Amino acid sequence: MNTLTESQQLEKLKQCETTIGHADFIHSFLFNNACIAQDDQGIRSRLKMTRSTEGWIGIPHGGIGMGIMLELAIHMGGDGLHPVNQYPFNVEYRLGGASLHVGDAVEAAVIRNEGGLSGQILREGEDEPYLRANIHYGEEGSHKKAQFQASLPVRYEDIENRLLPLPYYRNCFVCGVEREEPGLRRRFYFVDGEVSEKIVVSLAGFDEDDKQSFDRFQRNEIFHPLPILALLDETLGLAAFMVSASGGVTVRIDYTFYRDIQVGEKLLFFGRGGKLRGKTPSRIMCWASGGAAVVRIDGTLEPVVSASGQWLGVPALTRQMREALIPEELNRRAFELAGS
Repeated sequence: MNTLTESQQLEKLKQCETTIGHADFIHSFLFNNACIAQDDQGIRSRLKMTRSTEGWIGIPHGGIGMGIMLELAIHMGGDGLHPVNQYPFNVEYRLGGASLHVGDAVEAAVIRNEGGLSGQILREGEDEPYLRANIHYGEEGSHKKAQFQASLPVRYEDIENRLLPLPYYRNCFVCGVEREEPGLRRRFYFVDGEVSEKIVVSLAGFDEDDKQSFDRFQRNEIFHPLPILALLDETLGLAAFMVSASGGVTVRIDYTFYRDIQVGEKLLFFGRGGKLRGKTPSRIMCWASGGAAVVRIDGTLEPVVSASGQWLGVPALTRQMREALIPEELNRRAFELAGS
């Protein structure tokens, strides 16, 4: 990613002073007290994946790494690359190199290139990145706004009374109900009554309690990308589960943001399970698409983020879901709805 040798990069990080002028809640949550170094090549940080990052049990949530990439990108915005006023902007993530666990140390880096920005997260001692990112300002990704709009109901009330609650974890950053650390505390719902489609949704901005969870991840009343990335990753991933009946890991996912999303707006996060490939549990690959939409006062839906991705089935994670998701009755129903 850059011309510095590994030893030179480490030396710069040892000597650096944090270059971010405002260590606010979001920045502190993502980086804790980690040092951040910025130069003419880019920006990088060495940090530790603490328990606050957990998604799957013992595994950092993919949305955390995605958020780290965009937080670093935001702080490279002095030359006009900040996403504000450059909508739409698209970010593509690829995961699946080195595995990552809670407690691991990583180096995160973002650099400039001709098309925008690129970044990676590299686990300490590994050569293959855990995550890669490409960020493009002023353009959409492969899943277009028009496609997302066409997949949505006309109004939220069209599905409001057909939402079946799905199970959740205890400590997951997105859905954990017993976290000691800040988290999104989202619930997920299966849209009942669809004969040929598997749709999963989540909500934000409808509940006063959101002020103590989801709403914390904002700056100046505008949501940081972190909660949007993480919640959509989970929503689409659950839609993929409803098609495959398999727990899985994100292989790739891309998002296009169309405008600022403000605290106080009611949000519908929408995931639709797509095609399925593979006949054995260890070779299942599933696709899903969707996005986030603002629920207007009249109930109509305005797409503000579109997304699509691909998930690889992992039998060990399917077992973890069966054993650890709560409550038991919702977990049993979720597997039944997924056809398992």
